[in-house]
Amino acid sequence: MSFLDECVKHLYITLTGIEPATNQTHVKIHSRYFERLGDLSFPLLWKNWLSVIKDKPAHDQETILNYKLKQTENDQAFSKIIDILKNLVKVEKIEIIDNHAHIFLDRFFVYKSNMKDLFNENRPHGKYELFNKHIELEIDENIEQNDINNLNLSLLRLYILKSVTANLLKLTTSEKVSGNATTIYLSLNRKNKNPHITCGPVINKNGVKDMEYLASDLFKRRAIDMEMVARHRYRVSANYNSDVVKYFYKLGVSSVTVELLSNKPHKPIKVSLKCLSDVNKGPSFIFYNCARLAVLLKEFDKNVEKGIYPKLPEIEDVDFSLLNQPEEWELFYGYILQFPNVVKNCIRDIEKEFLNVQNLITYLCNMCSVYSVYYRRIRILTNPREHLFSVLHSRIYLLKSLQYVFHKALEILNIDPIEEM
Repeated sequence: MSFLDECVKHLYITLTGIEPATNQTHVKIHSRYFERLGDLSFPLLWKNWLSVIKDKPAHDQETILNYKLKQTENDQAFSKIIDILKNLVKVEKIEIIDNHAHIFLDRFFVYKSNMKDLFNENRPHGKYELFNKHIELEIDENIEQNDINNLNLSLLRLYILKSVTANLLKLTTSEKVSGNATTIYLSLNRKNKNPHITCGPVINKNGVKDMEYLASDLFKRRAIDMEMVARHRYRVSANYNSDVVKYFYKLGVSSVTVELLSNKPHKPIKVSLKCLSDVNKGPSFIFYNCARLAVLLKEFDKNVEKGIYPKLPEIEDVDFSLLNQPEEWELFYGYILQFPNVVKNCIRDIEKEFLNVQNLITYLCNMCSVYSVYYRRIRILTNPREHLFSVLHSRIYLLKSLQYVFHKALEILNIDPIEEM
């Protein structure tokens, strides 16, 4: 269970006396507008909790604070909540906004207590034990897996969906599995085999299933597109040789994965081999920011080797209270800490015949948008002055943790980390 889910669980039990369901929505984990809305919130009015609490409210029970907390005064109830949660997380304040209680966490505490766990190899960040049995995937179509290049685009999408879903299952299946395995079938059309997930077709500009192009055609086209975007939009210059050709072909193949998974799996997705818009909006932006992050961290390491910067201290000796920029909290709380929940939400309804793999693509795009703003606004690699080293080190740890979840997300998509572009 992730740190944020632990917070939700403790708060939920404090308010209701029962553990939250996997898909509970009463206690919300915020992903933006932190300065105004805080980090967590829950509705105060009793009527919003009727689907959870079956007891008939007493005549004096107007809010959820009256139930288990037995408090009629908001301030007293909030003080009690803060005290109950103090062993898990420190709360700075709780405010009432539109009949909701909004919780503002102590950011320094959250940074300090979670940063080290991100690099704990024994507890990989993103691992979320959701299933206690094996779930096996089977493609109910005729696919020659040793010749992906000759698949039509719809079968290619199905093949990629299966591969990425299998990776998500690895992260969410308990190591202590029990019972028989469940087989879930994936195909382009609804079959009699159950449970079953349908993968929507790839359609052309006319809105009909594309049967003209093969996977190899799309790979080659996107390789050319990625090179054009790199050279013209991001001003990347590279000598044209066999290594460069192979590199951009690899980027092209990777961009196809992002492109074909960017919509809900059961819905059709439109693909054009003559339009650059999809590449501009999605894959190239993700890859460029992954490369930009890698280059920055490499430059820091080079400066350490040259003696320009002191080496990175141990996490315990870093002052994370210096991370006071809005994008820093948004990256850490909104994306790094919420990565396990993104993984969970992609796969949790698979036994109900639903997948939300597109959430991972949305997560990467939005995270890159925040990082891009931060990169342009804040000069990370400052002048080598002693009084600036403390904030530099806190920011480098933040970016290392960002790179960690970035690479983990790409690994799920079977994409190698992008080191340069």
